[in-house]
Amino acid sequence: MFKKENDFLLTDFSLIETSSLKSSDMQLKESFKTFLNTPKTYKKQYLQAHYNCAFDGYSYLGQTNSINQYDTDLLHSFVLSEFSKKETFPKEFHSFLNTNWETLIARIKEIELTIIEQLNIPELKEFYHTNIGHMVSCNYYPPVDLKQNKVETRLSKHVDVSLFTVFIFGASEGFTYENSLNKKVNLKATDNIVFFPGYLLEFLTQGKYKALPHEVDFSKNDEERFSFAFFSIPKPMQTLTFNNVQCTSEAYYQKYLSLF
Repeated sequence: MFKKENDFLLTDFSLIETSSLKSSDMQLKESFKTFLNTPKTYKKQYLQAHYNCAFDGYSYLGQTNSINQYDTDLLHSFVLSEFSKKETFPKEFHSFLNTNWETLIARIKEIELTIIEQLNIPELKEFYHTNIGHMVSCNYYPPVDLKQNKVETRLSKHVDVSLFTVFIFGASEGFTYENSLNKKVNLKATDNIVFFPGYLLEFLTQGKYKALPHEVDFSKNDEERFSFAFFSIPKPMQTLTFNNVQCTSEAYYQKYLSLF
């Protein structure tokens, strides 16, 4: 199922492209487009402050108090998760949540459990089944006028809050990352599923497995760009116990946010 990235073995991995073909993003993309085309006053009813649950909610380009992105990042995003009731999300997403969410998450879990089996980390599988839930970050990058642009990236370099991040819809141009040799790599557009480790794996293994630093750069084609990243993260209001690590989910979220 998995292909090695350059010469890295799965026990020292940065980013892995699988041999599995992507799922379709059509329904989620249309849902997100429809939401983005609603009035600002409507969209702002769904800001993260109205959820106060994990990372759920809307963040807009230029927002100064988003926990998902910097105010200099050139995107709008909406985080959907299993942690909030479906009815609390905008109606534009309801059809996707009711018909496609569970199918996608089942496929993602299959991939993640395969990774866990190959990593062979004691107790990680049990931890996963007990403590982990899922969210998706829906990201929209508007067209960019490079002559007027004053920032270096569309999305600043960061690591993800997740155990794993899965691009179930494949990957498009513009995503760059630092591999295990601290070399910057441009991920080529692919129709295969891609995954990489997040900060939770680094946190639980006390640095043995590093989270993947990545960003979205400008490319030859700086028209609008959509991406959808699925994250496996601790369920809210949990006490996390793993080897010598113990904390609440909320304490973990804050530890992650303190990186920035």
